[in-house]
Amino acid sequence: MKIGSRRLSNFVVVLGAVAALATSALAQFDIRVNGPTSINPGQQQTYRVSFRTIADVSNLQFGVRITPSNAMSDFRAQVNKGSVVTGGNSGVTYALPFLARFDRIGMLAIVTPNANFRGSFNLEFFAKVAGSTTDISTEIVTVSCGQLPAPTLKLPLDDEILSPSPVFRVNTSTTIAVPLTYEIEVSGPDGQTISSTSMASGTDFTYFMPLEDGFLPGDYSWRARALDENGAPGVWSSPRTFISFGGFDMAGAGSQTFFNNMYAAGWQTFFAASWGGHSKWSPAALNMLRAHNAGCKVAAYCFMNFDNGSTIPGAPANQTGDWQVDQALANIGFVNNKSSLPYDLKYLMIDIENRFQGTMSTDDRVQRIAEGVQRVRDLGFWPMIYTRNEGFNQWWNTYTGFSEDFQEMPLWGSKPEVSTAVYKDHLSLDVGNPWVRYGGWEVRGGKQYLLDWTIFGGRVDFNVWDPAVWNVTSPPPGNINVFASSHTIVRQTDGTYRVNITLGNSGSIEAYAVRVGELSLGGASVSGRHRVGRILSSGSRAKALVFPASAGSPGSTVALNYNIWTGHGPQPVTVNLTLP
Repeated sequence: MKIGSRRLSNFVVVLGAVAALATSALAQFDIRVNGPTSINPGQQQTYRVSFRTIADVSNLQFGVRITPSNAMSDFRAQVNKGSVVTGGNSGVTYALPFLARFDRIGMLAIVTPNANFRGSFNLEFFAKVAGSTTDISTEIVTVSCGQLPAPTLKLPLDDEILSPSPVFRVNTSTTIAVPLTYEIEVSGPDGQTISSTSMASGTDFTYFMPLEDGFLPGDYSWRARALDENGAPGVWSSPRTFISFGGFDMAGAGSQTFFNNMYAAGWQTFFAASWGGHSKWSPAALNMLRAHNAGCKVAAYCFMNFDNGSTIPGAPANQTGDWQVDQALANIGFVNNKSSLPYDLKYLMIDIENRFQGTMSTDDRVQRIAEGVQRVRDLGFWPMIYTRNEGFNQWWNTYTGFSEDFQEMPLWGSKPEVSTAVYKDHLSLDVGNPWVRYGGWEVRGGKQYLLDWTIFGGRVDFNVWDPAVWNVTSPPPGNINVFASSHTIVRQTDGTYRVNITLGNSGSIEAYAVRVGELSLGGASVSGRHRVGRILSSGSRAKALVFPASAGSPGSTVALNYNIWTGHGPQPVTVNLTLP
């Protein structure tokens, strides 16, 4: 850095933007600067400055401050009056004992930014009385230097399924030590540009898309760039993609205006609470109709009880799964067949929570769920399971005994978070961590991630969904007919017997949650009920079970007894097998 105080011959002041007059009790100053507001890294540039007083000033200090302090590789200054007090690459201060009214000081400020500097720097030209902490006058020139690099995209993850209200997060390295703003450009069915306020480099810009103004369903790409203090844009990042698809569920009533607003805000699938385990939710039928009228895809849910605790008129002592499904469907206007509903009911979901559990065994709870699931399918709708199974909320494992009998149907998992949690609506994650699988499900069809939120005058829960779950039409009704089609037996090297049971389904629709239980072979038994799985119409599935050697001696003929369990109840099977 070189500084000087020689007389400047033929000093010419070319006015830039007219600076406002700064006033103090001692003097008034007019500082005018001429020079570019954009230069390249490593490029030398000269700024011509005029300091003009409007009153006599004694004990004057003036000069320029450069921020950030490490922006310059070289700085030089020359003035026609004054002596150097301090100087360096971050600026210079001069002293002048007296400056008469209307007199003028000329300065040349010659700057050379570092070759690796990107962003913007400030040249703050000032005048003050020595010893004062307040300037008489300042004029700040913000200079763009080079082009800011592309920011790092942190959220959302690439190719993730998100709700209409995702969280965006970007960051520029702390090596770009200047204030900046961000632009996030989202392209797709409902594209828009999101801008940040000014912030320091290295600070995450996190933007929570408003629930009231979500993205419409569809495929999106997004990218980001930083802008310096002059608004000069940096390099765009490479784009990322995401899928927006979500919906809401509710038990309370919503007006038609409420449903119209939810649909317009991107929440275009709706689940109505219909059967509450012990009683019906009265708003369900009107909610379904209004949601349908707004354009939403609609479904309903049946909160399953395992305590036979309903006391509604006509409630039986044994409140089977199919009886409870019938209550849910009747509550939304279903009468005899699906044509009685004025919309395509996508799903009737079976809700398994930590209420109404009673004292049933886990096997009997699984059977009640199977009854509900099969009844849904028999009547011409798709079944689905809603539950939760993480942390201390191990609803599924606790109440079904780790059942994997329903893995062939969609899972709607509950993992609610606070509204300010990042990753909250990522379908494959639970607040940044991979979803922990259970129940045989490899993926979730949907996730309920935000509970009890008041929006547009309604009280709702928010969900993110795989679009494929809703891109279906409810199927035709039908019946199942599961039967034992064949049995084979092998004696193993340790003397035990492995029996292979093949079951078929000659019905017109798929049989869900097929199990075999209460098995005995000769003098030996195998406890529990064992998953066979879903059997499609005209399809078959096999199940292998191992019986102890006490079943009988090789060559003897013994009875194999067991029950085939479906949603229609147990079906006994007896067949004689010759032990090999």
